[in-house]
Amino acid sequence: MDPFTTTYQMLQQPVFDGPFTSWLDFISFVLNVMFALSIRGYLIFVLIGFMVYMTGLSDGLSKTLVIAGIGLYLVSPFILGILVETAGVAPITLESAAYAWLSLVGISDSELIAILVFLGDALMALCILIGAILYFTPTSNDLKARGQSLIVRALILAPVLVFFHLSPWL
Repeated sequence: MDPFTTTYQMLQQPVFDGPFTSWLDFISFVLNVMFALSIRGYLIFVLIGFMVYMTGLSDGLSKTLVIAGIGLYLVSPFILGILVETAGVAPITLESAAYAWLSLVGISDSELIAILVFLGDALMALCILIGAILYFTPTSNDLKARGQSLIVRALILAPVLVFFHLSPWL
């Protein structure tokens, strides 16, 4: 068997669970994924936005991600309700949205948020460590200011991460 032919055939087949039988099923799937993103996925945008802000890489991107997450939470359920009525598909339920999310992403939203919180913890510890090293480096005031900025930004994210650690027990 030729490995190039096998590779080519594997690349031609989609990874989805099965073929969509009609456009209405595809539209229903997309709307279910969008609903899952709007009811729980907004936290992903907010967490990533806070983590980008903490690193100081791009303040504009971080603010955009946080605002997009909040806007997604506030506006998208109403827009999706209108789109569902317009498309004429079955009403979206939490179960159908969770199933569509799992079939697309492969892990549940709570697992994805737990991974992001873990990465946020590691990034926060790293920013505090790097900030302390820069702060106590006696070569220039620029390094001292940058270190202080990293420490303050990491401490701003700390209460958010503590909330996500405690939220399963609340």
